Amino acid sequence: MLINRLFTICLIGFVLASIGACSSTNYGDDQFQLRMATHGKDIMWIPTKVETTHEMLTLAGVKSTDILYDLGSGDGVIPIEAAKLYGVRAYGIEYNPDLVALSIRNAQRAKVQNLVSFKQGDIFVEDFSQATVLTLFLGESLNTRLMPTILKMKPGTRVVSNTFRIESWIPDREIKTRPGEMAYLWIVPATIDGPWVMSGLPKGDKANLVIRQKKQFFDGSINTINRRAIYFEDGRITGNQIEFEFKDGASSYTFKGQISAGQLIGILNNDPKLQIVANRPGKVSQ
Repeated sequence: MLINRLFTICLIGFVLASIGACSSTNYGDDQFQLRMATHGKDIMWIPTKVETTHEMLTLAGVKSTDILYDLGSGDGVIPIEAAKLYGVRAYGIEYNPDLVALSIRNAQRAKVQNLVSFKQGDIFVEDFSQATVLTLFLGESLNTRLMPTILKMKPGTRVVSNTFRIESWIPDREIKTRPGEMAYLWIVPATIDGPWVMSGLPKGDKANLVIRQKKQFFDGSINTINRRAIYFEDGRITGNQIEFEFKDGASSYTFKGQISAGQLIGILNNDPKLQIVANRPGKVSQ
């Protein structure tokens, strides 16, 4: 987990074959000679193109009020470009102290040192929980190791990875940045898994809502006394926003709402008169 713009060791042969003479280029400055494919700890350094950086930031929908963290920030291109383009507060976490020093000098040259900070540290130890935008170029195995930590971040946090997916987590969006290259976006979902007590159904019933969550997707059931259970699939969570469809007899309904202060609050079929509130068992509606 050493340097930004990282490929896992298993990809070294392929990448070395493609970079050819570019490996002789100095990507550093007069104080630090940085070569493409410089080996780190089981990985190597590969630069992120400025154009790719801009597309990643666009995919994340970065705005000036965001807090951006780049994990394995390398030469600092993503935090620096984010600060230049959006005036955003940006942080880089990088294992290699020479790259941290280079990033600081690059930020000074770009005149964004007041907005950008770089820290030497381990991405599996450092705290980046305040991020509203998280950027990665780490390799799928490292992305997957980070996944449990990322899923605990604030719902709505946007995560963008250059080239590499996160195993078992389907992207919310993906774009082709250039031939053979992709960027992937995930939006951290709220946690809604488990039982809820639902009120406000059209027939006036209180019901037990059981949700089975799989990251940003879920299915479940609605159970009322003396009636058959209602089952639904293909629910979707986008940050704190929740949507699912179900049928009750001959009637079809779409629930759209959000989780707020520990409650699921929304309406059916876009009708404000059909308001639904769900609480965890034992919690009282406000």
